[in-house]
Amino acid sequence: MDLDLIRRRHKWLTLIILFFIGAVFIFGMGSFVTDFGSFSSGSGGTAAEVNGQEISLSEYVRARNNMRREYGDREGGLPQAAVDFINVSALNQLIDLKLLSQKSKELGFRVTDEEIAQVIRSVFQIDGQFVGTERYQSIVQESMNEDIGAYEQSVKEQLLAQKLGRLIEETIMVTDEKLLNMYNLQNEKINLNYIEFSNADISDIEEPTEQEIDRYYQSKKADFKTTELREIRYIILEPETFENGVQVSQEELNAYYNAYPEEFQSEEGATLSFEEAKGDVESNLRSQRAELNRTEFLDNFGLSQGAQSSIDQIAKDKGIEAVSKSSAFAQTQRTGDIPPQVVDRTYSIDEGSLAVVPIGTSIWVVEVSDVSEPREKTLEEIKPEIIAAVKNQKSKNQARTKANQALAKLRSAKNDEISEKAKELGASLEETGPFTRVDRVPSINLEEIKSEAFDIDKKGTVLSRVYESNNSFYVLIFKEKINADPLDFETQKEELREQELQAQRNKVLEKWLQNLRREANIAPNYEIFPSQG
Repeated sequence: MDLDLIRRRHKWLTLIILFFIGAVFIFGMGSFVTDFGSFSSGSGGTAAEVNGQEISLSEYVRARNNMRREYGDREGGLPQAAVDFINVSALNQLIDLKLLSQKSKELGFRVTDEEIAQVIRSVFQIDGQFVGTERYQSIVQESMNEDIGAYEQSVKEQLLAQKLGRLIEETIMVTDEKLLNMYNLQNEKINLNYIEFSNADISDIEEPTEQEIDRYYQSKKADFKTTELREIRYIILEPETFENGVQVSQEELNAYYNAYPEEFQSEEGATLSFEEAKGDVESNLRSQRAELNRTEFLDNFGLSQGAQSSIDQIAKDKGIEAVSKSSAFAQTQRTGDIPPQVVDRTYSIDEGSLAVVPIGTSIWVVEVSDVSEPREKTLEEIKPEIIAAVKNQKSKNQARTKANQALAKLRSAKNDEISEKAKELGASLEETGPFTRVDRVPSINLEEIKSEAFDIDKKGTVLSRVYESNNSFYVLIFKEKINADPLDFETQKEELREQELQAQRNKVLEKWLQNLRREANIAPNYEIFPSQG
C-alpha cells in the first residue's frame, strides 16, 4: 500500500489537533534548537519524556520526516535554518500532543477500542475498503517501522487530544454584535485631504559654505568609501576543447559500430555500412570522450581546489595560447564581458586563488589576479556629492519648517475655514481617496497615518502632527468616513464567525499549553537533542 496515501488519510486526524497546536508548538523549546535529528530511522530509543511518559524515537522521526515533506524538502533542498526549525517543531508538536492527551485523560475523557478501530479502518483503506487486519499490521510493522501497540497508543492520544479540543471549542462563543463590530472595523473607510511640502519645490537654496561641506564630510566620512574592485585572468573551456588530443582506435570504432548499429541508418531505414557510418561513429566516440574529460576535469579540480595547477598550466594543457585578463570590476557588476556567476565566484575566493565556473556548456577557469581594497574617499573626490547632499538637507529642512507652520495655522482655524486658510498659504488641498485599515494610504502610503486618522470622525479636523515620507512632509485633514455596507455583513457573517472562533480557540489553547508546560516535567533526550546553552 502506498505510504503517501496512508499519510494523506491519516492527516485528517492530526489536522484537528494541529489546528490548535500550530500557533504555539515552539513554547519552552528554545534551549535545544539546532544540531539534532541527524538520525533517519530506528524503532528503539526515546526522544523525550513528558511527565514520565515516553515519546519514542521512531515516533519523532516519523513526525519530523512528514513535516519535511510538507515543507517541500527534496533531496536536502531545505536550508539548514529551515531544517533546524522543523527538527524542533516536530518534537514540540509531539510534546504538546502528549500534554493535551494527558490533560484530557485527567479530565475524565476516555477512548474506546472501537473508536481506535474506527480510525484505523478509515485510514488504512484502498478504494474505500479497509485493507484488513493482517495487511494493516504489516504496514505498521514493516513499512512504518512501528510496534502495533505503540502505534495504536499514538492514535489513542490523538483522539484524547481531539476530545479536549472539542471541549475548548464548546466553551467559546462569538456574538453577532461582536461580528458586526469586527466587520465594521475591517470595512469602514476614511478619506483625507492633505497638503504636501516637498524639498523638490524649494528652489532658493543657498550654496553650502566650505565649513558646511567639511562638517558634513567629517560626520559621514566612514560612509564615503570606494568599492572593492577585482581583476581576473581567465580562460574559457568550450566542449571542443576537451576533444583535443582524443584518439579513437580502429578497434574502438568497430566495437561501437557493432554495438549500436541502430544509431546508423539511412533515410530509408537501412543500416549504413561501416565505411558510410565511420565519420559519425568517430564523432560520437570523440564527443563521449570529451564529455568524460570535461567531467574528470571538474571532479579533479574540485578535489584539489585548483592547488595543483596554475591557470597558465591549464591553458597550456588545453591548447589555449593566451590567458585573457579583465579590467577591474565590482561585485555589483551585472553587465559586460564577465558573467554574473563568474563575478560572484570571484568575490568568494582570495587573491591568487583559482576557481572553475560552469556556464552552460562552457567552463570558465578564473584566477583572482588583483584586489583593490576599499578606502575612504578624499573630500575632493566626493565634494560634488556632498554639495548635493547638503543642499538636499537644507531644502528638506525648509520644507519641514513650512509644513509645521502650515500645521499650526490650520489647527488654529475653524473647520469650515480650512480650505480658505490653505489658499492663504499658497497650497492646494489634495485628496487621498477612501481606504480601509488594511489598505495602503493612496498617494502617501504611510501606515502610521491610520492609527490617528481612524480615531477622527469630524470633518475638517487636522491631524495632530506633520507626517514625513522620504523628502516630503504632509499636513492631513479628515474629510469623511464611509461606513461599511450593512448588506454585505450578512453574506460575510459566517466566514467572520469561523475566523474569530479559530482565533479564540488558538488563544485558549495557547494558555492551556503554557500552563501545562509550566507545570510539566519535560525531559528531552540530550544525547540526541544537545542543549545549546
